[in-house]
Amino acid sequence: MAGGGKHTPTPKAIIHQKFGAKASYRVEEVHDSSQSGCPGLAIPQKGPCLYRCHLQLPDFSVVSNVFKKKKDSEQSAAELALDKLGILPQNDDLTVDEAWDEIVGRIKYIFSDEFLSAEHPLGAHLRAALRRDGERCGSVPVSVIATFDAKINSRCKIINPSVESDPFLAISYVMKAAAKLSDYIVASPHVASLRRKNAYPSEIVEALATHVSDSLHSREVAAVYIPCIDEEVVELDTLYISSDRHYLDSIAERLGLKDGSQVMISRNFGKASCGSECRLYFDIPKKSSDNSSEASGSSNEDSSHIKKSRNARASYICGQDIHGDAILASVGYRWKSDDLDYADVTVNSFYRICCGMSPNGIYKISRQAVIAAQLPFSFTTKSNWRGPLPREILCLFCHQHRLAEPILSSSTAPVKLLSDIFRSQKKLKVSGVDEANENLSREKEDTPGLGHGFRCEVKIFTKSQDLVLECSPRKFYEKENDAIQNASLRALLWFSKFFADLDVDGEQPCDTDDDQDIKSPSPNVFAAPPISQNEHSSESKTMNVLSAEKRVQSITNGSVVSICYSLSLAVDSEDSSDGESSREDIESNEDMESEVDAEYSANCEPSIDLIESNEEIEFEVGTGSMNPHIESAVTQMTVGEYSSFSITPPDAAEALILAVASDTVRTRSLLSERPSLNYSILLLGVKGPSEERMEAAFFKPPLSKQRVEYALKHIRESSASTLVDFGCGSGSLLDSLLDYPTSLQTIIGVDISPKGLARAAKMLHLKLNKEACNVKSATLYDGSILEFDSRLHDVDIGTCLEVIEHMEEDQACEFGEKVLSLFHPKLLIVSTPNYEFNTILQRSTPETQEENNSEPQLPKFRNHDHKFEWTREQFNNWASNLAKRHNYSVEFSGVGGSGEVEPGFASQIAVFKREASSVENVAESSMQRYKVIWEWKKEDGDKKD
Repeated sequence: MAGGGKHTPTPKAIIHQKFGAKASYRVEEVHDSSQSGCPGLAIPQKGPCLYRCHLQLPDFSVVSNVFKKKKDSEQSAAELALDKLGILPQNDDLTVDEAWDEIVGRIKYIFSDEFLSAEHPLGAHLRAALRRDGERCGSVPVSVIATFDAKINSRCKIINPSVESDPFLAISYVMKAAAKLSDYIVASPHVASLRRKNAYPSEIVEALATHVSDSLHSREVAAVYIPCIDEEVVELDTLYISSDRHYLDSIAERLGLKDGSQVMISRNFGKASCGSECRLYFDIPKKSSDNSSEASGSSNEDSSHIKKSRNARASYICGQDIHGDAILASVGYRWKSDDLDYADVTVNSFYRICCGMSPNGIYKISRQAVIAAQLPFSFTTKSNWRGPLPREILCLFCHQHRLAEPILSSSTAPVKLLSDIFRSQKKLKVSGVDEANENLSREKEDTPGLGHGFRCEVKIFTKSQDLVLECSPRKFYEKENDAIQNASLRALLWFSKFFADLDVDGEQPCDTDDDQDIKSPSPNVFAAPPISQNEHSSESKTMNVLSAEKRVQSITNGSVVSICYSLSLAVDSEDSSDGESSREDIESNEDMESEVDAEYSANCEPSIDLIESNEEIEFEVGTGSMNPHIESAVTQMTVGEYSSFSITPPDAAEALILAVASDTVRTRSLLSERPSLNYSILLLGVKGPSEERMEAAFFKPPLSKQRVEYALKHIRESSASTLVDFGCGSGSLLDSLLDYPTSLQTIIGVDISPKGLARAAKMLHLKLNKEACNVKSATLYDGSILEFDSRLHDVDIGTCLEVIEHMEEDQACEFGEKVLSLFHPKLLIVSTPNYEFNTILQRSTPETQEENNSEPQLPKFRNHDHKFEWTREQFNNWASNLAKRHNYSVEFSGVGGSGEVEPGFASQIAVFKREASSVENVAESSMQRYKVIWEWKKEDGDKKD
């Protein structure tokens, strides 16, 4: 026998055992503003979302404390209720013998008078069994007990964890346990069913009979028949069910079995793939009935006892070996109901379940674009990702394949110092755009980042703790969530490749990318896909794009596009040889020519069936999240443009097409005639790649951090004690400055965004109260930098990094005038994007993109929120004229690239220095237009509004 395991009933489980549906839980959200992370913040903030649970029992109610998770609040409420009832939860550390005893006790309870009227699905099965005729009256198939009673199932797993992958073991254990109740239960070794030895009291049976619903006299329910012979097609079938007959007997009859006791029931496939809760029904495998092997927990199978061929298709979606034909149906009893619940199941439900077994299929179904969508090969940002996140998909994939929850372990490590980065940047001595781009690419490779980075390791185990996959990407990410999502995606992509190409050697990494290290000692935990899920392999393309001439890609990688599309199968009904000869014969009769021409044209119209469409779907270009045919077409389109083309779908795409077909019989017929797959696409909108994304593709560390380093250099050189960040946003500059020792004693931020200021306050609050630094005060103001506030007059340094381009051009000029004439800082640092550099940043594939003879297009702005972007000449003119008018000198520099190489720095910077030694005094309270949002002072640690 296998070793024992732990099983501790939760407080909620105990409450359910005692009260069932009479226990009502109501969970409410609680927002605690005191936990917002920033005391003294003048902007109303919601704290983290917490949960409180109200549990109502028949005689009293309890209210839990607040918790971060809903389930914790429910368990707390249940625990309070148990304490009030004087019931202490028992910590069951069960041995194998104790598990056997509990199975025996549970079976006896299931056949008790009390359980017969229970709202448990098994109770409904028991009541239905009493309506069976003849000697089967009252007999309950053992597969029903093993499938629907969670307690028995969990105890069977304690006896032998292999029950998880071989549910037949649970049936054998139930039969063995029932044999110990010979005075109470009738259990025949030749019939896998149990019944009570003594009849139920007549008054109980009669009372239950009055509650039987007459809503279901006889009903035809659509199901799917899955033959074990691969050459036979999966087809629609009909089950005839009624209230006076156990539904398993009807299924057994269709499978050619004696009765429902010979029917095995699979796990629930859920609603995500097929729209209703479906299960597979099939013949219980014929294994040796040697009780000694069952008792030992052996799952050894003697192939001589197998009488029917293995059903590869049913085995694949079920995760266990199935022999003989199988039926996929949605029928059974649910909680709190005597009525038989049923729903029609279609053939495409089967193909959707098949599709949903792989990570790629899970993603396709979740996006409701089975043919059009694909699991992306890259996770760039959470804001650009569409559909469930990689970590969510990985958890779902593991659940579907009965694997343990994935273990994700993130870690941090220091990366290269900025001094090394600056030294590497000084090596940029070449000229020319292409050479500049080459050096920028090298900068990306040679520079690992700034400060600390995150990386994540993923391990996947079976529930018996056998290692399935270990994925250890070596790449570091600035954000922990990015590391987690990318590691999860790497694992998903490996699994997808396994499902698409079963020749992958599990002992070797499947990818030559140095950024990852994947090991899989036991990939054979998955059943072989009976149908290919690779819809693009060996595809014969016949592209018929409306614009015949080849066009240059106009939408860059990183852009998020929105499209409307439809996909249809089309078959030309004209037979070439017969059609031509018949037309020749007909045309000889001039009197009938016009009539026949009309008939001929009608007969030659292609047969077209719409199979998939979407009124609006978004995807990120360059990540592989969309069918490559769609992406290739879309990247050559402009907004509002329509395009259509057709391809010849490969045989491998048949399963995906059937998964979305409304009429699988007709679709199979069309597929047999080698149809074309017609694409029709309308481009609804385009959001260009984010500024951060474009810059990150070329620069490590990011330009934002390089700008901080640049400002830090001037702060140290000037020995400044006060700094104002004009347009501070979320406080990234102020926050970063606290990471380094400086002479700064007062830092101030100004912005018009309450949301940004709130984030800035929280970050500064955490750092200023944890770390030792020279800063004695910090203030955040809500106000426009186009308005003057005398409290910010005559500071040592003002910064305005990547802000002015978010204004109108005339407002940027107004800011320049006011900041130098009224605020009058000793030093002012202004940065803005160099528009000339956008050509490099927006080049999606610079090394392979072909040039054409059309007029070159002007580059786009880096951010959709930018109102303007200046060339170096425009920026120099603006800054030079300002400096001359207000008695400042100005120097020009930048970060990202080199000023000695065209087209200059990616981010251009002007440093204004005040020439005058005296400054006009401004009355302290004369112009205080800004509102203090948050303030921190070191003297007493107080935080003030």
